[in-house]
Amino acid sequence: MSGLGSTEILFRLIVSSILGGCIGLERELKNKSAGFVTLILVCLGSTTIALLQEELLIRQINLITAQPNLIESYKLDITRLSAQVITGVGFIGGGAIVYSNDKVSGITTAATLWITAAIGLAVGYGFIFLSTVSFLIVVLTLIGMKILERKVITMVKNKKAVKYNLEKEGQKIDERL
Repeated sequence: MSGLGSTEILFRLIVSSILGGCIGLERELKNKSAGFVTLILVCLGSTTIALLQEELLIRQINLITAQPNLIESYKLDITRLSAQVITGVGFIGGGAIVYSNDKVSGITTAATLWITAAIGLAVGYGFIFLSTVSFLIVVLTLIGMKILERKVITMVKNKKAVKYNLEKEGQKIDERL
């Protein structure tokens, strides 16, 4: 069993950089603390860890195949490095969350860091379709949901303003609203 090869590794690293960069661009345009460069690095770092783990697994399989007596001495945990990526990014994301004046901000940025790391891991393990679909859903959520959220909030505020004005005039037509 041979390694992934330089072309496959390069392809995955480039895909990771592009996906992380596109998510980061959306954050950068909104002047968020984790922007273009940060999210490229998070995605690329996660991909690198996944690639490293995959290469180490291949080496261990080759070694055990060549020397079967080593099977008892090798304890293989193929999830250990990936688990630490998620833990590490959770720590970084915690730094993006700020509590000030009874208001919490940065939660979306922290969640974006986390999902970008997960996308990077998926790319690193070769799940290009999964990572691309996840990326598209993330971008649609970050862009589309904000638009929808603004419209709903505006609609609710307008409804309250109309109700307030009607009650102020002493009219009773709340049932129509």
